[in-house]
Amino acid sequence: MLLNRLFRGLGVFPVSVGLGLFTVPMVQARDWNQYSVCVTQLQKFNVSGEDAAIACSNALIPKELSECVSMIGNATPIDGDDSLNACFQVRRPIDLGNCVADIYNAVPSLASIDSEKDGEDMNLLTLLSSCRTSSRPGFYSECVIATAREVIDMEPMRAMNICLAEQDFPPSLFPGRNE
Repeated sequence: MLLNRLFRGLGVFPVSVGLGLFTVPMVQARDWNQYSVCVTQLQKFNVSGEDAAIACSNALIPKELSECVSMIGNATPIDGDDSLNACFQVRRPIDLGNCVADIYNAVPSLASIDSEKDGEDMNLLTLLSSCRTSSRPGFYSECVIATAREVIDMEPMRAMNICLAEQDFPPSLFPGRNE
């Protein structure tokens, strides 16, 4: 009797599992292909299809490249081609994207320093370039944010310059290093 119940129970189990498999959504090959995802994301930020294909095919980790461009594009008005160029030049693109987005969101006066369009673009490109140049973008963004917020009358551009210049070996701590 116990054996009979066991066999009946096992007979129902495979059928219920089999029916459950029909409810799993089918994933198309392009949905998990990181090159396809990369090209699609880059095109959302006005990068041409050919430029996106070239960049993604040459990237070490295409999904990180496109994630970097997406982070910058979602947080700032920086042009997709400019952010793609910067993201492609760094070893850790996610860190670059976080740096740019964090500083831009935390220092609202950065975009409004100069009301002229060219001045604003120059500030944003300087932000992008300084995060790209920094050897430790996470610490750099923290330095810029703290300096711009905590020091009275500190211009964001000046905060970026201070944090970038003193990043590696501050002369006051390492006097003979820069000679």
